[in-house]
Formats: sequence, structure tokens, C-alpha cells
Amino acid sequence: MTLSVQIKGVLLTLAAVCFGVITGGIVKMLSGDLTLLSTLFFRYLFSLPILGLVAWQARGRDMLHITQRRTMAIRVMFGLAGITFWFLSVRNIPLGQATALFQSSVLFITLASPLLLAEKVGIYRTMAVIAGLLGIVLLTDPFSQAVTPAVLFAVFGAMASAGLAITLRKLGKGDQPVTVAFVYNSIGFLVFSLMVLILPGQFVLPSLNQLLMLVALGMFSSLLQLCFTTAYRYSEAVVVASLRYLQVPMAAIFGFLLFSEVPTAIQLCGMVVVVSSCMFIIWREFTISRQRAIDK
Repeated sequence: MTLSVQIKGVLLTLAAVCFGVITGGIVKMLSGDLTLLSTLFFRYLFSLPILGLVAWQARGRDMLHITQRRTMAIRVMFGLAGITFWFLSVRNIPLGQATALFQSSVLFITLASPLLLAEKVGIYRTMAVIAGLLGIVLLTDPFSQAVTPAVLFAVFGAMASAGLAITLRKLGKGDQPVTVAFVYNSIGFLVFSLMVLILPGQFVLPSLNQLLMLVALGMFSSLLQLCFTTAYRYSEAVVVASLRYLQVPMAAIFGFLLFSEVPTAIQLCGMVVVVSSCMFIIWREFTISRQRAIDK
């Protein structure tokens, strides 16, 4: 892989990280005046044009063709649960804290891999998981106050994200990522459209300024998915996965500048422990994969 190709992958990953921070910030800015259901409905609605156009250009009439339908259904369930928990946490706790907790999904992937993917987890990764779980405890900062539901929402979101990552691994073996993204978002729009009909009292029409922010939310969300998906084509998985953790300090800075959010010392320690343990797991997986390739 040439240096220019690797740089392209790094730039795509950095763009995706920025889009992730921006989407979190938009959700938080809308949280005071717009209901969760309204935010989710418009997020899915406005993500469809870009994803649909890219899917059509890439696959034409096959843009909706999915071969692993059962796995796709599981991906949809994990995706809907993950984004709902993510939005709930961002709306109610500091952006940096919510982001760090959500990014801890690698820990739960490692815990679930032996059961769901029949992957062996050695002593080093086991120790990293234990350290990471301790970091999650520090991030929840149970010593200063009672653990709030919003903090638990972020942890549940990380668990859902872990399940999502595992199903995406399986989908990636037989289905095109752009089709998976478009089909998922289309189903998400249909689900939340149904929720609007069932719970009309929870749906609030946005003002013009809010509508513009919701359009941006949908567009940045679709660009986020496309950038991460494309980045894996140009850079090694360990590079992309490691750079994703830049989103944690960026979200903390973003939260401080826009919302005057100041994490406690314990929460900062938790962020460092979680990010460090997750990056160690990624590095360890990369090292093992390289060694297996050499042995072959």
C-alpha cells in the first residue's frame, strides 16, 4: 500500500471523526427545544438523499439488494438501539463523557467475540478489557453523585454499538457497505415515521433554524458513514480504528467551547483509561493478525 493511499485513508478517517463530533454537537444544541423522536425522524430523513445517490451510482438497480437478510435485520435492531441510546446520552450528559463511554464499544466487542465469533481472547486483551471496564466506572463518576440514567444510556449505546460492529463484520463478507448503509437508514426512517403516527404528541415541528440544523445533522451523519466505510479501503483497520479515538478529546473540547462543559478529574482519568485500553486491544489484534499472515 503506497503512502499516498494511506494518507487518503487517514484524511477520510479524520473527516469522519470531525463529522462525528459535529453531529453530537448538533444533537445537543437541539435537545432543549426539540423532542428525541423529532430529532431521530429528521436525522434519518435527511441522511437518505446522499446515501441513496451514492448507492445508485455504485450499484445501480442492485442498490437495495441484500443477500444476508437475517443478519441485516439484526444490524438494523442494533443500529436503531445504538443511535437512540447515543442521542439520549448526548442530550443529558457532557458531550466528552458521552463520547468516551460510547467509544468503549471495543471492550464489549472483545468480551462478546469468544461467544459470537469464536475468536480467542488472550490474557493481554483480557487485562485490557478489565482496565477498560474500570475506566468506564471512573467515567460514570459514581463518587460525586448517583449514576444517572443518561450515563447508563451511553453504556447501553456502547453495547449496542459492539453488537453492530459484529454484525457489520458478517455483512461485509457478502454485501456492499453502501447498500447496507442505505437500506439501514431507509428502514430507520420508516420505523420512526411509524413512531410519529403512534406517538404524535412526541413529535414537534421544527422552526426554520432548527430545520436547517436537522438537514445538517442528516447530511453529516451520511457523510460520517461513507467516510468511515471508504477509509477502510485505503488504510489498515488498526489505523482507522485508532484514529477514531481522536473523537473523545475533540468532543471534550467541543463541549467546553460550546456548552461550557468541564469534566471532573475522575472523568478525565476514565477517558484516558478507556481510550488507552481500547487502543491496546486494537494494536494487539493487529499484531496477532500480522503474525498469522507471516506464519502462512
